[in-house]
Amino acid sequence: MFILSHLVAGIIVGIILARAFHDRRAIPAAAFGALLPDIIDKPLGHIFLASSLGYGRIYSHTLLFLTIATLIGIVIFWRYRSILALAAAAGIASHQVLDAMWREPVNWLYPMFGPFTRGSGGRSFFDLVMSELAEPTEWILFAAVLLLGLALLYQERHETVRARFAPLLEKALLVLGILLLAAGLWVAGCAFLNLSCPLTGLRSPEDHLICGFVIMLAGIAALSCRKPQ
Repeated sequence: MFILSHLVAGIIVGIILARAFHDRRAIPAAAFGALLPDIIDKPLGHIFLASSLGYGRIYSHTLLFLTIATLIGIVIFWRYRSILALAAAAGIASHQVLDAMWREPVNWLYPMFGPFTRGSGGRSFFDLVMSELAEPTEWILFAAVLLLGLALLYQERHETVRARFAPLLEKALLVLGILLLAAGLWVAGCAFLNLSCPLTGLRSPEDHLICGFVIMLAGIAALSCRKPQ
């Protein structure tokens, strides 16, 4: 899955945790956790280990990494009543779900089945960046991230944001929410009908279904952020 899909999923997980634990710091913590596996593994696998592995789903994409992060989060929450580390672990979990790591059991369950599998196709780090820029859904989700960020600032009662952007933000969130729901339904529908989708460069129906679900959740989040709490 692409980077902004992971970011949006992390933000959504963070919003849920923030409302459950009444701590808005869970939102950036979960968003960071959702990006962390790629922050670690993409440069590591495609630059530093390019000749031996050439793959970006290695150490921090494993169930072992997620388990360690979760245990650390539980201990910190138990000891200090801080949700931040646990929110980051939830973000990591969302990343592995969006990447459908169960389809790569050797890497996901490392080291149970031996060393990591090598990447196929010889894609460089530059190729990965260009594929991100060429993905239509990334630009859609980029708009979602910007508006959700403004909405969260609005809910924090920042005077400048509220005075300058509140009326426009309310309308933009409504339009964006509806468009995201429609786009998500389109992508998910293509998955169910096993059709190609011009909104995404993904290939498998499972990836389309996951991507469509994330886009729909982003739409729901945009609509739910319209009224300040």
